[in-house]
Amino acid sequence: MKLKSILLLCLPPFCLLIYGYGTISQKTKTPELYLDPIFKVSFGDATADKPQSKSWTNDYGQWLVVGDEDGPKLLKKDVSGWRGQSAINSEWHSLPSRADVLSKGDEAHIVFVGECALNVAQVTYSHHSKQYEHQWKSYLPISQDCHSIETATITQDSKNEYWVCADMNENIMVWHSSNGRDWSDPFTLAEDINKDDISLIVRLKNQVSVIWSNQNTQSINERIHYDGDAPNKWSGTIIVQQGDNNADDHLNATVFENGEMALVTKNSVDKINQPQFVLRIRDKKGKWTNIPYENLSPGFSPSRPIINHVESGKIFEVHSVKNKVNNRYFISVNEIVRQKDGWEFRELIQLKTKIKGKNGDVTSSKASFSPNGPKLIFFSDDLGNVYSFDLDTLK
Repeated sequence: MKLKSILLLCLPPFCLLIYGYGTISQKTKTPELYLDPIFKVSFGDATADKPQSKSWTNDYGQWLVVGDEDGPKLLKKDVSGWRGQSAINSEWHSLPSRADVLSKGDEAHIVFVGECALNVAQVTYSHHSKQYEHQWKSYLPISQDCHSIETATITQDSKNEYWVCADMNENIMVWHSSNGRDWSDPFTLAEDINKDDISLIVRLKNQVSVIWSNQNTQSINERIHYDGDAPNKWSGTIIVQQGDNNADDHLNATVFENGEMALVTKNSVDKINQPQFVLRIRDKKGKWTNIPYENLSPGFSPSRPIINHVESGKIFEVHSVKNKVNNRYFISVNEIVRQKDGWEFRELIQLKTKIKGKNGDVTSSKASFSPNGPKLIFFSDDLGNVYSFDLDTLK
């Protein structure tokens, strides 16, 4: 059933809020879990920044890159907890701390983001030493008139070409490399965005998609590069949605095995009892469907959503929530269920910490979760504590 208006239906113990094509389901009492830190660094918000993916799982273990005051840190989970990888971390000394990770086989490529700096490093897993070893680091060309870069992401297409996209000087820029080490000058995909806007690059079937927010035009936009085309050949701008303050600088995506993509974004409506987030589904032909969800309430303010899924299985959405009454934060973990007549959002658990300050910046893997492996999410607080939770425990 498609509804154009908002309908609040309460049938204890559930309340359903129906808006557009989505439904929001909230339990009267969601389970809560207090977490202890898995690691501590001398750097606040160590898992920032949106929309970056900082963790990965492979046959060799579970891995995470976090920020620290003297450079990023690679962590590995072992039987006694999460431990820093000293050899790699020494090589990364003084690199920018905000990272996005692309892991494939024995290799991982990481883009590190500074105020006006982008570095890409490659690490390779050594079966002899049983750890990752640093191979090289390179610098992406940056214009001398750069005054700000907020975030960047990296991907690899089906032709094994590498791509990085970033916001720079109120423009959306993309860099290309045939080997991951030698990078082109940037191409401009969009101009005159708001200084608060960001972008995201995603690998699709035989193409890559760059998505960005533009709060000046109240729009979410996309441009496509088809694998094998010249690096500077991109589609025209595709408007995912425009108007009604639907744009903000919060983007995160996951790609399903059937070729569809799910994107979660925050909007700028910021009105009580109005949805703060939008789930955006891109079908295999490139058509978008936009589903608003997660209302702003007088006491609770949701922010920074991420999305990931189990291969051919459950879809998880995770975001931070500020309790405006006591100024405490928690992480809301939700399952998104596709129904015949729309989508349902079920809150599964609230993750809390013992600190009184800010926590959030949830991150996960760029790849989908393996059905038989751990399904890890991470977040951090402004004191340098890093937290982890395995979604597999929600079975």
